[in-house]
Amino acid sequence: MCQIIGVSRSGYYCGPVQPKSEKIAEEAAVIHCFKENQGNYGRIRIRKDLLKKGMAVSEYRIARILHTNGLAAKAGRDRAPSKPRATQKQYLEENLIWDKFSVKEPNFLWCSDITELRYRNGTLYLCGVIDVATRRIVGWSISRRQTQDLVQEAFRMAVGRNPDRPDGAVYHSDRGSQYTAKRTKELVEAYGFRKSMSRPGTPSDNQPIESFWHTLETELGSLTQYTYEDASRKIVKYIELYYNSSRLHSSIAYLAPNEFFTLLSVHHT
Repeated sequence: MCQIIGVSRSGYYCGPVQPKSEKIAEEAAVIHCFKENQGNYGRIRIRKDLLKKGMAVSEYRIARILHTNGLAAKAGRDRAPSKPRATQKQYLEENLIWDKFSVKEPNFLWCSDITELRYRNGTLYLCGVIDVATRRIVGWSISRRQTQDLVQEAFRMAVGRNPDRPDGAVYHSDRGSQYTAKRTKELVEAYGFRKSMSRPGTPSDNQPIESFWHTLETELGSLTQYTYEDASRKIVKYIELYYNSSRLHSSIAYLAPNEFFTLLSVHHT
């Protein structure tokens, strides 16, 4: 057969060759997506992002393009935050929800924690509140001091932005002194939340916000060249204009948290 039609055996069995212009366009799109997201996207997220834009490129092809151009998604770093000692009476609670990732209703379960980040002249503290169902950061606050005010300001932002909350909503945290303080307990309960806390020595109970810290520290990069004010602005920009608004999240069908919140909100109305 090959001799009859005048082609080689290998040429007969191989598929159609992709035009060079198409390959160039794919490579340009992959590199643009990688740089547009500041190196935060690997082959999976780049493929999902390009599919949204009508371009189908395999993960293998994307990986080859990244490797050929010396590009690699950012790698993680370990975190070892310090915890201050309690200076007043603690109000401890039980862990109310064991399978946190089974929660699918927006604003039913919030998890909160504090992380520390180095900037040029010292350490700043960032408190975050994440809505587990949508992976949105619903509240945050930044300070040079790790106090209960830091926690309470982040919580107030969260409730102010999300007035519609289901009955029996849960606010989960670790057992740090900022969360066990009487004033924090009263504030949380005043807004109708049930207070939940991780088991002693079990940080995995607060995994949703711990996972976000890992993502933020990996993708944000070092802040040691920034002043406190500039470092704070960079953090806020990352949370509000990138993570919540456009970053594709693998746990929510590769949608952005704000986009997934809109979908779930319609479903639960």
